[in-house]
Amino acid sequence: MTNPDYTPLSLDQIRALLDAAWAGRHSAPQECVRVSRQVLEQALDEPELARATLCLGGGLLYQGEFNAAEPELRRALSLYKELTDQEGQLDSLIALGTAKARQGRPVEALELFLQVRHLHVTLGNVEGEIRALNSIGAVYGIMGDHPNAVHYLLLVLGLGRQHGLPLMEQHALSNLSMAYNEMGQHHDALEAATACLKIQAENSLPALEAAALQNAGQAHFGLQQFPEAQAMYLKASKLIEHSGNQSDLTGTDLFLGRVAQQQGNLDGARQIFERCLKIYQKIGDDYGQVTALMHLGELLGTTGQVDDALSALIRARSLAESGQLRDKLCEIDLALSKLYRDSGRPYEALTHLEQHLQLRGELFNAESDQRLQSLRVQFELEQAERERLATQRQNAELTELNARLEATNRDLTAAQTRTAELMARLEQHANEDALTGLPNRRAFDAALDRVSRSQQISVVLCDIDHFKAVNDRFSHLVGDEVLRHVAALLRGQLHRGDLLARYGGEEFVLLLTGASEAATLELCEDLRRATENHDWSTVRPGLSLTISLGVAVAQLNPATLAVQDVMQSADDALYAAKNAGRNRVEIRQVKPSAG
Repeated sequence: MTNPDYTPLSLDQIRALLDAAWAGRHSAPQECVRVSRQVLEQALDEPELARATLCLGGGLLYQGEFNAAEPELRRALSLYKELTDQEGQLDSLIALGTAKARQGRPVEALELFLQVRHLHVTLGNVEGEIRALNSIGAVYGIMGDHPNAVHYLLLVLGLGRQHGLPLMEQHALSNLSMAYNEMGQHHDALEAATACLKIQAENSLPALEAAALQNAGQAHFGLQQFPEAQAMYLKASKLIEHSGNQSDLTGTDLFLGRVAQQQGNLDGARQIFERCLKIYQKIGDDYGQVTALMHLGELLGTTGQVDDALSALIRARSLAESGQLRDKLCEIDLALSKLYRDSGRPYEALTHLEQHLQLRGELFNAESDQRLQSLRVQFELEQAERERLATQRQNAELTELNARLEATNRDLTAAQTRTAELMARLEQHANEDALTGLPNRRAFDAALDRVSRSQQISVVLCDIDHFKAVNDRFSHLVGDEVLRHVAALLRGQLHRGDLLARYGGEEFVLLLTGASEAATLELCEDLRRATENHDWSTVRPGLSLTISLGVAVAQLNPATLAVQDVMQSADDALYAAKNAGRNRVEIRQVKPSAG
């Protein structure tokens, strides 16, 4: 039957409506759904049909109707594949992956986001790849696999810095803060959130700043610094108000309610939870309703309003059960068990405790299975991508080589020169430490093998004193910055021809050829003093640093003294320096063995 309100729209009107709907899918999902359905009543060409279907799926997704969103997003993906529209495919895959994650199907979400990443790599879109990595990290966080989440987010942070993308750095630091909060590492979470807020990125997003403020608030909350937490949440709330995102604003209000409860303002907390519940009901956010009802029920339970508390938790349980929110269901059963027990109803308490334990076991088994499946998915996709890229590279190289050979045989010398330069660059990458830019251990060992077997050499092993304490006290981000600074300090003291390399962890190694024992010792003392006297507060206030050096000086002899003996002596000297109190130089004169 034809809609009596049907009015034909022009192509420009359709495109304008869809652009507005897609832009508002987060802040006004109901309007996005309404507009999409209005457009889908029109006679559409395939590009507009794909776009309208994607908008409908996106609106349903952010309206919390994940099961209804999935078929629309799959249809949009299929339409975009027929159109060979890669941008549309990417938008569909990202939205579909988000739906899977929110449906509690993280392995399927992970598979989709890995496809997104590989598609961006194929397109050479670094920013897109970084966003996909960010999503992968978020999915690992949903799975409770926070170490893997941190791994991918650190990749995002590194790529963002490498390519000069401060906005991507902000995304990574904000999500790292969230992951650290989930792991209970609130000090690290606060540091990452603070670093995120300090970055001044062009076109910086208010929503991103708001998320960092929320993460900082959660870190303060975890550290029981409630006034500081409240200040962060209020700042976040002001930012979100301008965006019009009602769901995010209400989520921040829930945090403020928890802070009020911890500060003893129980009436204020109750008012906040009830107001949030009404808003979530209005916008149709089931997950938000469950969360608000849980907080309200637990609060009412602490004030002795048992019947009202039970009513709130039972409503929350019904919503969680219908929405298949199994993690929330597990939490609610435990809360109900405690409430029934405290109100003298042991049978109901035992029933909900049994349900909690059964569901927790099922969730644990599901999480274990998910992690195994995620490993399989990641391995298979990455293996296929490696094979595809290897074949692509080989084909590209063969095509280029044939073209050059057909064009001219007279340019062979230049082609060989370019090949040599390429190999040199590849060799450089293989022999360079990515963090400090110094030669790595492989490069050092190769240089040592090339030393004349009748030459005098000095090998110096340098180790940063108490480096583990730096990581533990200030974080691994500060530890990495310390390694870069030490590398620069050591490099700045060396003479032409000296070789400095990162040997591994916090160890550096120096190879001197033809230097006397006195000259070697003088240089080592210069290195030690330069490190001790450096103003480390520029890296982090309160930081100080020293190094210990172990030195071996030897006249090599092919028959009686090998380079391995010199390395061992330098290692022994380093241990002696450490055992003698650190921040010192120990030197060994290595003699050939008798006979």
